Amino acid sequence: MGKREEVRRRTFAEILDVAGRMAEAEGWQAVTIRRIAAEIGYSAPVIYQHFANKEAVLRKLLERANADLLARMRSAVADEPAARGPHLAAAAYLEFARSQPGPYQLVSGGAGTGVDAATRRAAAAEVLAFTRRVVHAWAADSAAGPVDLDDACDLLWGTLHGLAGIGSIEDVGFDRALHLAEQAVSALLGYWSARPAPPADPDAPHPHTHSPHVRGEK
Repeated sequence: MGKREEVRRRTFAEILDVAGRMAEAEGWQAVTIRRIAAEIGYSAPVIYQHFANKEAVLRKLLERANADLLARMRSAVADEPAARGPHLAAAAYLEFARSQPGPYQLVSGGAGTGVDAATRRAAAAEVLAFTRRVVHAWAADSAAGPVDLDDACDLLWGTLHGLAGIGSIEDVGFDRALHLAEQAVSALLGYWSARPAPPADPDAPHPHTHSPHVRGEK
């Protein structure tokens, strides 16, 4: 790698890191190209060499946040019984929300993020596909059904989003949210376990795929 390319890569990474730290400290609405440039010590045109605008910075950070969430969920579920998959994936989601509040707000469309629903939906595609596979594996293992995987994902994500909100309340906390998540996921799985039936194919065409928290722009 040449020196110029090395500098370009380092500056690219620094822009993202500074934007992330700024959001953690002051919220996403505080992130601007001018402030990023001032923090790094460059002029704004240098930032524009890497990103067309603030939205481009946020899109890259959104991709990074979803990749982090996906890695956590995969690690949590790996080599574990399929029967525990939804519980473990849910716990990984809440741990992500606890440990990465800024990126979580970006993923969930929090205040000031300014990322449109279509962009969030596209960035969450792999996380959603993995969630479908986890629920499908549980359904196959438990002979549960009928399970509409789109409904399952929406219910699971909606529930976890609400619990993440509870966890962020200082006098409640994420330990309480994790405890409630265990009960909530068990309740959802119990509903689908009521009438045995073959599980749906997770890779079959389906009419709609929703990203976390996009419906209704919550």
